[in-house]
Amino acid sequence: MQSVRRKQKIVRILLYALVFSLAFIVAFPFFWMILASFKDIKEFYVLKPKLFPEKFSFANYTELVTKLNIPRYYLNSILVTTVQVLANVVIVLMAGYGFAKYQFRGKNFLFIMVLSSTMIPWVATIIPLYIMANNLHLVDTMMGLIIPGMADAFSIFLARNFISSVPTPLLEAARIDGGGETKIFLKVVIPLIKPLISVITIQKMVSSWNAFQWPLLVVNSDELRTLPLAIAKLSSQYYDAYNLKLAAATLTIIPVLIVYIVFQKYIVEGVSLSGIK
Repeated sequence: MQSVRRKQKIVRILLYALVFSLAFIVAFPFFWMILASFKDIKEFYVLKPKLFPEKFSFANYTELVTKLNIPRYYLNSILVTTVQVLANVVIVLMAGYGFAKYQFRGKNFLFIMVLSSTMIPWVATIIPLYIMANNLHLVDTMMGLIIPGMADAFSIFLARNFISSVPTPLLEAARIDGGGETKIFLKVVIPLIKPLISVITIQKMVSSWNAFQWPLLVVNSDELRTLPLAIAKLSSQYYDAYNLKLAAATLTIIPVLIVYIVFQKYIVEGVSLSGIK
């Protein structure tokens, strides 16, 4: 009996060691990036680089604010991400609810079309999307930056599968009690799909915050640039300023890291409950 417990303890220790090793490998680049953002430019050219800066300084961040107008780019990214996330949640939940709980002509065909769109690479849609935006005079506008990201086909598929698990008799009972469709959706369905809402919100937030290809194509004015475009601009204008690049990358990635750390429980719960249904 003791030998079995000893083996289990050894296996547990090995598993913990493996998990911590993998976590260290994944987290170390981010840790190094954050520390390097406080270094002076001269520390990047020494023969024996050090992990910690010789002197912590916020000069890189101050220079970013004065030279690159980071607050403006931050505001643009926050605005685009917020609108896209809110619109995506509303559209996805309503579409998923309709596909899951309503019967109408062409339902299966429409759902297959939505599902098929997830198989088309995003790059293949850029040219026709740009032509549409240009014809609608949305190029180099905030609406042109926002509208293409207001709904996600895969999230609709996820919502439809998740909402299908909501008991139909529960909805019928609410209708018998006199509840309207809007009230049933808000008071009955929404409280039951909070993990799903968390997942699609976080996924959309991350993809919108990090979006680069479409903003690069549709934005020409400097005042409409988002943070990923700001980093690209920084790389072209200050190609050897590694201290500024790492400081800008740190400012860009910190909101995403905070979201993942705060909502990691909901991410795991939502994926486990809705991912394979």
